[in-house]
Amino acid sequence: MKDYIKTPKTTCGDKQIVCVTGASGTIGSRIVHLLVKNGYKVRALSRKPDYCVPGVEHYLGGIEDEDVLEAFISGADAVFHCAAELNDEKRMWDVNVLGTERLLSIAKDSNIKYLCYLSSAGVVGRTNIKWVDEKIKCEPHNVYERSKWTAEQLVSKGIDGCQIVILRPTNVVDSEHPGAIDLLINGSWLSWFKVFLKGGECAHIVHAKDVAEAALYFISRPFKNPQCFFVSCDHEPLNTFAGIWALYKAFKKNRPLEGIRPAPHLPLIVPHILRRLWRGRSNRGDVRYSSEKLMSKGFKFPLDFKETVKQIVSALDLEQ
Repeated sequence: MKDYIKTPKTTCGDKQIVCVTGASGTIGSRIVHLLVKNGYKVRALSRKPDYCVPGVEHYLGGIEDEDVLEAFISGADAVFHCAAELNDEKRMWDVNVLGTERLLSIAKDSNIKYLCYLSSAGVVGRTNIKWVDEKIKCEPHNVYERSKWTAEQLVSKGIDGCQIVILRPTNVVDSEHPGAIDLLINGSWLSWFKVFLKGGECAHIVHAKDVAEAALYFISRPFKNPQCFFVSCDHEPLNTFAGIWALYKAFKKNRPLEGIRPAPHLPLIVPHILRRLWRGRSNRGDVRYSSEKLMSKGFKFPLDFKETVKQIVSALDLEQ
């Protein structure tokens, strides 16, 4: 690994220097692509030794590697913090909280002007509110939710002279990470049963491209205080398990998409009761996360929900 030396704040010609943690992840990789496309000088922090994107400077390591992190952020104009531990509960606090705290400490001494933190809609935790917005009290339930909420609170304290944006995406998907879409259309009897049982529940699907576009949207639209936004397509009526199934059937049979109705399913109360019996307290399936605040700022989703499902279904068909 190259030894990086901390240097004074500079720019590469007229290009701003922008850093992306978690650069090889689902959202981070798309942010890197958009930044390169828009002419920024990009630095990528990733644990993958074979990470290679043309025109991008790779820093090998994680946000717990303080020396690498200092060199990575030194002289930068903006930081997109996408890195997170999603699976190993034993590492979640160290990575998601202490790693973010470490990044913020270094960023405060680096005169960055823009910081976008990728949080999660999961920080809300349990709620009985049907339409969740940014004003709701967060009551995170599990280790991951608590770690992301604590990190979000650290970020929301702000940095002098730096614009802070916190994004809370819902269930992020793309062709490589199709999530619930793949589970529903794999052709098994279990898929049909899931649709029939919980078809009316919101799937909370949002495409990684939409999240990446939202992350870049505010870099040239300044405001004073830290701002938090949900990134969600829950306003789309077909963003349910039964809706995805109906769209999939329409795509396969080349039927018009206008007037599509969700597949038959049981009432929402049935899966809710079963889930409570199995897990204890849980949200109802009609809880949705509102992107009204984000859209009120002029943001438009590049991919509507139907196009998201269509792209992923097409990609999955090619793999079969």
